[in-house]
Amino acid sequence: MGTRNSKYEPLHKFLKLNGSNRIVMTFLEVEDVLGFTLPVSASRYMAWWDGASQHTQAYSWTEAGFKAKPNLSEKKVEFVKYQEE
Repeated sequence: MGTRNSKYEPLHKFLKLNGSNRIVMTFLEVEDVLGFTLPVSASRYMAWWDGASQHTQAYSWTEAGFKAKPNLSEKKVEFVKYQEE
């Protein structure tokens, strides 16, 4: 499964084209890129951001080569390229 035809594809493209090894975004900034509001579960559950999951949204960053490191209390997420860990 990929991001093509996924509503999360804009995030995949954004991360892929960014060129940075680390990208910190607020949840609002992620929503701006996507063009829609994140589900409530994104701000409540770390599992929503788990790249090992089979959830559609996870492919948007894992296929761009990133791992998501969310901070739910601050409503931010840091995307880190795999080789930078």
